[in-house]
Amino acid sequence: MTRSLSCEINLSRCSHEVDPQINRIYKKLRETFGSPSPTTDEIDRAMESMELIAPLTEYDVPAESYRLFCVVMQAPVSPAFPQEKKWEASRLTMCNAFRWECFAWVDDPHEILTFLNHHFDLAIRGGQNQNEPIGNAMRAFVDSLRPVALEALKRFDSTEPLFARGICHALQDDKPIRLRWLTLCFLCIVGDRWFNTPHPIMEPDQMRSLCVDWASILDALPHTYNIKMGALPALFGMINSPHWRPHIVAEKWKMLEYATSFPDDSQSCDWCVPYDPQPLRRCLDNPELIDAIRNVESPDAMWLWLNVLWVRYQELIPQVREQLETVTKEFAQGGRKTDLDACLSVMDSELRKAEDVLTKYSMRPTEPAAISLRTKIDGLQQARVALVALKGD
Repeated sequence: MTRSLSCEINLSRCSHEVDPQINRIYKKLRETFGSPSPTTDEIDRAMESMELIAPLTEYDVPAESYRLFCVVMQAPVSPAFPQEKKWEASRLTMCNAFRWECFAWVDDPHEILTFLNHHFDLAIRGGQNQNEPIGNAMRAFVDSLRPVALEALKRFDSTEPLFARGICHALQDDKPIRLRWLTLCFLCIVGDRWFNTPHPIMEPDQMRSLCVDWASILDALPHTYNIKMGALPALFGMINSPHWRPHIVAEKWKMLEYATSFPDDSQSCDWCVPYDPQPLRRCLDNPELIDAIRNVESPDAMWLWLNVLWVRYQELIPQVREQLETVTKEFAQGGRKTDLDACLSVMDSELRKAEDVLTKYSMRPTEPAAISLRTKIDGLQQARVALVALKGD
């Protein structure tokens, strides 16, 4: 098997018949690993062939590798295919399926979660360097989930102790920046279960360490729009949680300056992580949050949160709106009109942006996006009038 596959693989680099050759190779590999009673020689030759496939860059390779990964993960352990060899084969297929330059699409995350849990275990309990397989699995979740798989992943219990420790492990600042970045993205998908809980899922020192590592990777990344928007749901989750709020790195409260531009609806960004509006919605609806933010270490946190609330003024429940107006009066009477001027400036900026976008719908005024923009503009205009009156110049 190895010799014939090697010939086909070498030919594929210069042949115009690449797809059929690759398909034949992977079909044979699936038959071998899926066999109920493969021989040791068949398994060994298949493993060698997979290593030869790895350098190929044809577009068929990731999709075929992912199909093979699923076969390998479901294959029974046998004397010819012991557990360790099975994991070795899964790592090879995972690497080929989720390369940096291209990847396969995933409809069901179950097998990848099993793979990730195993390699978290090897890294944490076994002390092994598993950065590459963990990174490949993270890439599968961040870049390649179809909607049905994304919904399944959101239902996954990410609070299981080993899994939670694995996420913390992959986010540590001694890990490669690519792995930390992918883990940050992954936390945007599964992190809501960590923060929106009545009881903490880890000890205070663990929460503190994760918040420090989360802040560290954000500092190491360029502050592009998508990275800022993608990181905000986790920040909102931490802010709304009495367990996590005390551990937020003080300077990261300044990220609230980006929150006024947070998308109104869930949508996708360049790295395929959706903007989840629910953590922000819970913050906006939390009547205890204004008083809680008064007591955090960051001196900027309170007025930045006021910015967010005024931009969303029309969306607030009556109790929170009343609190906002009370605090705004206190700011005006306490000599903090400069901060309120900053709030007005933010609202004016959001108004201009919404009005600019609305012009694109001049020929399509009944589209849902156009209606949503007009509603947003009306709300901002009404909020601006209310803020000016409370400011009392």
